[in-house]
Amino acid sequence: MKFYYLSTEPNVEGEFEIHHRECSKIPSLHKRFYLGPFNNGQEALNQARVSESKSTICSTCQNVAMVPKFSHFSDTESIHPNP
Repeated sequence: MKFYYLSTEPNVEGEFEIHHRECSKIPSLHKRFYLGPFNNGQEALNQARVSESKSTICSTCQNVAMVPKFSHFSDTESIHPNP
């Protein structure tokens, strides 16, 4: 999971950009609002649009893919316990 923030100031297109915490383009502390932890930018965008309909994912952050790993099993291991 990554931690996402919403810019409090619009970009040149009038949209409020969403950034993950490690983004090189993230605004300063006083120019962003914490959205929360999400698996990907689309989840963060859905949350941001609840309060700000003109939200968009920053171009840098949109290229970051987060795939959660829910299991410690490999593809070849059985997930069913032995009877």
